Amino acid sequence: MTRLSTFKSGLATAAILAGVAAFDTGSGHAGEFSSASIVRPMAGLSFVIGSKQAVGYYLPQRGGCDLMLIIGEASETATQSDTPARFSTFVAAGRTARMDTADGPSVEFFCSTGTSFLTTRLIERVAYQSPAAK
Repeated sequence: MTRLSTFKSGLATAAILAGVAAFDTGSGHAGEFSSASIVRPMAGLSFVIGSKQAVGYYLPQRGGCDLMLIIGEASETATQSDTPARFSTFVAAGRTARMDTADGPSVEFFCSTGTSFLTTRLIERVAYQSPAAK
């Protein structure tokens, strides 16, 4: 079994065992949020953004949410040379953080004021051009 196949199997297993938080990427309109998903500490979260698949969890620490994600290719045509990346960030209680990709929506993470849950939402990005000055 290749390293990537092992990684994909591990992602699937982790997502199933951790209680995946599902995202509805088809219902949002451009420039708006999709429906939000609420994640509890140490519960798994999983989502696809563009060509990437992400799985992870968060821990309530230091007055905020310590978020950890593993991000890899979502496509079945991914090759062994496609190396997954670890993304880790701290979101202060009552604040948000965003993650962008080049080919898909952004993801917003909101840490509740008591750090008892983390809300995740996909954001469809659109280009904006201001009206020309006359």
